[in-house]
This record gives sequence, C-alpha cells and structure tokens, in this order.
Amino acid sequence: MHRLITILNIFLLLLLATPLYAGSSFQYIRQIQSDNLIGYKSVVLDKDVYAHSNQLADLRVLNDQDEEVPYVIASVQDASTETAKASFILLEEAQYVSTQEGTDTIITIQANHLNAFRLELITNDTIERTYGLFGVTDQSTHYLSEGELSNLPPSDSSMKKAIDWTNTPPVDKLRLIVHNRDAKPIILNSINVKYYLTKLVYKDLGNSEYRLAYGNDTLRSAIYDVPVNKAIINKEVITQSTLGAEISAPTIATPPKTFSNHKLLFIIPSLVVIFLLILGVRRKIKKTD
Repeated sequence: MHRLITILNIFLLLLLATPLYAGSSFQYIRQIQSDNLIGYKSVVLDKDVYAHSNQLADLRVLNDQDEEVPYVIASVQDASTETAKASFILLEEAQYVSTQEGTDTIITIQANHLNAFRLELITNDTIERTYGLFGVTDQSTHYLSEGELSNLPPSDSSMKKAIDWTNTPPVDKLRLIVHNRDAKPIILNSINVKYYLTKLVYKDLGNSEYRLAYGNDTLRSAIYDVPVNKAIINKEVITQSTLGAEISAPTIATPPKTFSNHKLLFIIPSLVVIFLLILGVRRKIKKTD
C-alpha cells in the first residue's frame, strides 16, 4: 500500500512539473534595446535571426512577465513613402573570395541570409566582360542574372559596376562568374551589396523590457486578437530599436496566463482519478483483512 501511494505521489509531482505549453522552449533569446517609452518600436531582423529561425514563423516578442506581445513583420512592400522605403534598404561592403577556373573568374560573396538585390563591383580596371550570377543556399544553387559588365568610356575607370536582380529569397552566398575570355582577370578593390531589410514592429507600453525569442521548429506564425497594423510604418511614430547579443543556451519561458486554465483543466480530473484509485485500493485491503 505504501509503495503504491509513493508511486502515485511521484506521478502527481511529474504531472504538476510538466509544462503543457509546447511552444515555450526557444533556442535563442535576444534583448530588444529601446528607449522604454510608450509607442511603436521596430527592430531589423538580421542574419542571425534568418539563420536560426524557422522561416520567421517562430518569432515571439516576450515582455518581462514572459507574456507574448503582438507584432507584425514589415517589408519594403508595406512602405508607401520614399522615406519609409529607404529605411528598408541596407548597403554594406561584403566579404568575398576570388578564384580562377580557366579563363573564368569565380567570385563568391557572403550574403549572410539577407535578401540581396544589387551587387556593386569597385575596380580601377577598364573592363568589358560577360557574367552569370547565382544565389547559393545550403540546399541549392539558382540563377539570378546574366549580362555584360562594362565601365566604358575610360574617363571614369573607377565607376561602380552594378548588377541588379529581382524575385529572390534570402541567400547564404552569391556566386559571380566573370567570363574573361582573352582579357586579364579583373582586379577588384571591393564589393558592395544592397539588401532589402525585414523589420519586426510591436507596441511598447513603456512598463516592461522586451525580448525576441526564436529557434523552435514546432511553432507556426502567431495570430493575435489585437494585431499590429502594418499601416503604421508610413507614419512618423516608429522608433528604431536594436537587438542585443544572441544567447544560444536553451531558455524556457513561463507560459502565458491563458495556458494556466488549460493546465488546471487537465490536472483536476487527474487528481480526482488518483484519489478514487487510492480509495478503491484501501477498500480492497480492508475486505482482505
């Protein structure tokens, strides 16, 4: 009898300790660094978010009570003014590696999982070449663009050579194949890449600290009763915030309050069953005695 009661007690403790909120485990947490004032805030989703998130479906904004905060994902397509559109574009110098294969120059450029759309070659050489450009991910390589590279007339031999393309998802790398034919390989000074940024917009109530959590393959895009309207990105009311360092240790967030009722609905019937089971065993023992 005592052994049975001990087993039932252990089961009860496990039941109470087991979280029923399956989506509460995230592999990555980042502090949102803002001015802590009331208003709409936005953060740029960088290469680390793209690399470690489940296609942005598992993003969650949590306050200091570990409650979910409604947010919206905004892109350049949601901007209607030139100022708003410019805020979604980033130009930066990219790292690259150049190799030779026969008469072709193969240039591999780091795109860092971002949505690149323009490539600028900086060179002092006078060039006239043909090229092919490809996007590279872990799974595949796909075509982006092809055409001619030329910086003639030679009066401005340091002009930027730009390659544009459209309709591409975020890529890990860009592979530029320059066909030199009988000409010498191009000597590059640098390469610039332009990206379309993606932003996460949420409302700061001014009474909490906020974190961005992601890295959970079981979660899908959240649907909120009070969503954030995408139209607000065209108003002058959004403050740009930044993301802190990525913490990769698994973190268990406290379930939102809405899940506590579901847990009680599961625990109470289990307690009743356990209690009735104990009474039944005791009656059986008394009859045997």
